[in-house]
Amino acid sequence: MNVRELLAQCPLFEGTPPSDLDALALSTHVRSVASGETLLSIGAPADHLYILAVGRMRVELEDGTLVNDIGRLEPIGEMSLLSSETRTATVYAVRDSKVLMIGRDALDEIFHSHPSMLLAMSRTIITRLRQNQRAMALAASRRSRCFAVLAATPQIDLRGFAETFAASIDEEKDAQVIDAARVDKALGAGAANARLGEGDREDRLISWLQDIEIHYRHLVYIGGTKAGPWSRRCMRQVDRILILADASMPPEASPAVRELLRSGLRTPVDLILIRPEGAPAGEVLKWRETVDATSHYFLRPGHEADVAHIARSLTGRGIGLVLGGGGARGFAHIGLLRALEEMKINIDVYGGTSMGGFIGALAASGHDSQEILQIIRKTFVDNNSLNDYILPKVSLIRGRKFRRRLKEIFGDQQIEDLRIPFFCVSTNLTRGCAMTHEDGPLGLWIGTSMCVPGIAPPMAYKGDLLVDGAVVNSLPTDIMQDLERGLIIASDVSTEGEVRAPGVEGPDPEVLLRWKSSEKRPSLFSILFRTATLTSGSGVEARAALADLYLHMPVGSVGVFEWKQIDQLVELGYQHAMEKLPELIAQQK
Repeated sequence: MNVRELLAQCPLFEGTPPSDLDALALSTHVRSVASGETLLSIGAPADHLYILAVGRMRVELEDGTLVNDIGRLEPIGEMSLLSSETRTATVYAVRDSKVLMIGRDALDEIFHSHPSMLLAMSRTIITRLRQNQRAMALAASRRSRCFAVLAATPQIDLRGFAETFAASIDEEKDAQVIDAARVDKALGAGAANARLGEGDREDRLISWLQDIEIHYRHLVYIGGTKAGPWSRRCMRQVDRILILADASMPPEASPAVRELLRSGLRTPVDLILIRPEGAPAGEVLKWRETVDATSHYFLRPGHEADVAHIARSLTGRGIGLVLGGGGARGFAHIGLLRALEEMKINIDVYGGTSMGGFIGALAASGHDSQEILQIIRKTFVDNNSLNDYILPKVSLIRGRKFRRRLKEIFGDQQIEDLRIPFFCVSTNLTRGCAMTHEDGPLGLWIGTSMCVPGIAPPMAYKGDLLVDGAVVNSLPTDIMQDLERGLIIASDVSTEGEVRAPGVEGPDPEVLLRWKSSEKRPSLFSILFRTATLTSGSGVEARAALADLYLHMPVGSVGVFEWKQIDQLVELGYQHAMEKLPELIAQQK
């Protein structure tokens, strides 16, 4: 590695006389940093400036917030060095990397001789401070450009998947598939198997891989099932690792996956379970635990739509749909689903609260808008499943009838078995916090998400009481954002002012009890619902701001328990969605 040449290429040292560069090069050392290895730790002394020569690094704050990615010839640790303070962030490698190390004394000397270099470094610091850290974090998380595919079970067609995946992640056909044979063809036989720390041989390999990464937008590395230098290299050169497994087989890691688990890499792992149409999901959670995956997807052999869904989700080009709670007003969500179908907008993950969770679960289960309408109509209109009233003890209804209906609809289905990812929200009344349900019995958690306090009995769970998710989070866009799948559509059916007493004057505590039958008075149900969700409503504005497309459905004229207005509500949702969805399409272009 020619240190003098690299220093000359670095923007930080632009304009430095050749003689000074020669002197600086003599004081510069080269350090190898393996992927996943920490270069700088919080609290460490600032005694060196680093310049990334080869590879890629990432900056994280103490709370784990991703701040920035560092590319070739960018400085590292310059802020702490100039302020003479300890390091304020952690910097670690996300590729096998090499850095140039320049000690403080050598820098002080050259800054004294050339103040322009100090000015250049100051400009770099100012630029980074001006950047929106949250926006940078989201951009970096969505910037997955390099992927490795490994197999956890035998007889997986990794090449077939890699090529289809590469075509799906880049519409401009700028994605490349990299395997050991391609490396050997470019660099000579056996080059792909260069080991970590193997001197010039490894330098040639990681430099070539970096050049390929710079030239192409996306790379897909093909590893395999066997452990070895090439599989290790694939793991160390990527932003995400995709592990393919046969869902029908018992969860067991292949040698390559076992090596990954021992490596200490920080690279996110995603599990892709091959599951033919109509086949059971298998031991999904056990599989995820076995390969230490952060998420999972299902792949039907020969279904390019499944690969496209995976590609969108992993590159931040997906669409998440958040459906808010609001009783009968949630029927407007069905109209939105109908509009999405007509516009051929694919949803990659569903999330919701209360009625929104119910409708989202039906969509994630594979039902179209017409089927969902039929199910909802039967549940709440034709045969109201919420009318098994009891002598009030903890609630007005027993809830048994509704639970039976949910069992009819969802059976024993588990959330983690859904082909399209889904979550719903409940409120832990005991601890005063939201609970997100991404696995477990689908019908159980949907029912829990809809337990309006006072109306339906709470769900007892590990000694705690769980109720309707709308109590604390009626529009969970924050949860959807944390998934980092891409754009977010939020459908809000909440409204203010539904509990009113028009024409009533003065403090008469019994006026509602004498309400004339010709006038519409607030019902016990609506009063309880409004009371339960009052706090949640105060945070809707902030959660709405997290959505890329926020739909505030025009449903204020309909009460939260007016089930028979289903057709009107569906149509209101459809018309509003058809008006607003073109805004989302424009964002995608």
